[in-house]
Amino acid sequence: MKTQKVKAIINGMETYVTFKYDSGHGKLKFSEADNFSKIYEAADIYICLAKVRADFPHIQFLCKGAKINVKPSSMASQMSGGMVAYELTLGKRTTRKDLVNIFDYEIDNLTNDPNEQDEFYKKWITSIGADRVAPPEESVNEKN
Repeated sequence: MKTQKVKAIINGMETYVTFKYDSGHGKLKFSEADNFSKIYEAADIYICLAKVRADFPHIQFLCKGAKINVKPSSMASQMSGGMVAYELTLGKRTTRKDLVNIFDYEIDNLTNDPNEQDEFYKKWITSIGADRVAPPEESVNEKN
């Protein structure tokens, strides 16, 4: 397993927490203190991190994966095991420039509620017009 230290705020104090992860198998081990750890398993590391955040609302994780407008596409999730995601901007489609590592440092627009990220994602989908379903095309062989 690889190790990643992430800056966090616990009880108003900045500190570091430790994650050990296996992105190939969707496993994340979280250690808040030397004498405590818990293992999370999911389809990818982004989802594991969301579970950690939900379980520890008293900890503000200062990383991109906790940012309200960060979400992986299914392809990004599959290719990176959930280690990279897109930083979404309302009204703008994503490009490679919008890819971020979920453990990279971040201080703005953070949340511990994965539902808030899902809600932002839905707003983003609407803002780029991807929520509209194209009308079915008429069959070429259809007779009048």
